[in-house]
Amino acid sequence: MKPRIEAILLLLLHLAHPISSIIDVAWWSSVAQLSTSPLLASSAARSQCHHLKGLSPGQSQICELFSDHMPAVGSGAHKAIQECQHQFRGHRWNCSTPFGSGYIGPAHQLGTREAAFTYAILSAGVAHEIGRRCKKGELSSCGCSSDTKPKEMADDFSWGGCGDNVEYGSRFSRDFIDVREKEESVKRSNDNGRSLMNRKNNEAGRKLLKKHTQPKCKCHGVSGSCNLKTCWMQLPSMREMGELLEERYRRARRVQINDRGNMQFVAGAEGRRGARGLPTDLVFMDDSPDYCRFDRSMGTIGTEGRICKRGSSGPEGCDALCCGRGYNTLTIETREKCKCKFEWCCKVVCQTCVNSSRVDICK
Repeated sequence: MKPRIEAILLLLLHLAHPISSIIDVAWWSSVAQLSTSPLLASSAARSQCHHLKGLSPGQSQICELFSDHMPAVGSGAHKAIQECQHQFRGHRWNCSTPFGSGYIGPAHQLGTREAAFTYAILSAGVAHEIGRRCKKGELSSCGCSSDTKPKEMADDFSWGGCGDNVEYGSRFSRDFIDVREKEESVKRSNDNGRSLMNRKNNEAGRKLLKKHTQPKCKCHGVSGSCNLKTCWMQLPSMREMGELLEERYRRARRVQINDRGNMQFVAGAEGRRGARGLPTDLVFMDDSPDYCRFDRSMGTIGTEGRICKRGSSGPEGCDALCCGRGYNTLTIETREKCKCKFEWCCKVVCQTCVNSSRVDICK
């Protein structure tokens, strides 16, 4: 696998367009691959953290100090990427990894709406998984949520449950993820705008997660009498987070960097809700590339070979997804056992059934 990846990177180096953000393996790709590995939960992690491609110096230090947190970081990143792929499964950009790159998750050359969504859901995903594992007692430096009982909750509801620790999860996500952006901002002053954009979207994902963490209650009593009601704080599901962020992706706001080096909203349709915006707004700086065609320099994989839905007027329809290139219709046959019956004595006899289905594939 390693020689293959190196060959791809050498090929990318000969392209005319800048490709630094694709060659530089993103932190989520490196950590997500280790989400199920026992390595990062052991003492051996300290020597491994500085060898993980894509981690900044600050992230490597946090990895070393909080090695027991790294499987949770990886799992949160992996779940976030899966949710991203679910939300955009029928779109031209479907959150996929550039083909043959060896990475996990999308790569973004530009500060687009898609980059905004990616950073927001990854930041929320890490906070979500850390907060959930705190509740389970799986991390050494945190425990259940310390939130007090909401004032609007009825008196007969007992505030005694062990809640998801969204505060700790968000704080760790901010420390681990945003330190990279701060270091990049110092290292590449001409890219400060992109770092500010990424940090804004990171924080938007975390704030949305906290906003939708709500009390969850359970009844206790004989035969479902509900004599006692115990409540705790529970995080929203990643599916709910994906849906919330997809809605904000559609109304993301364009920003630019002013002469003072600060981020400001660009006047126009996207500025309809005022100059300051909301803490949970997603922001972008650049127009999206042409996701219709494969382009290594932009990290786009194109839509050739994607399954479309003939007659649909949505983004998954053949007219939209195939970008006007047309499509081919293939017939797929599958064989499976069917009409099985038991014969005395003592065996099961089945027939073989052939099922045919037709799929439309973008040219």
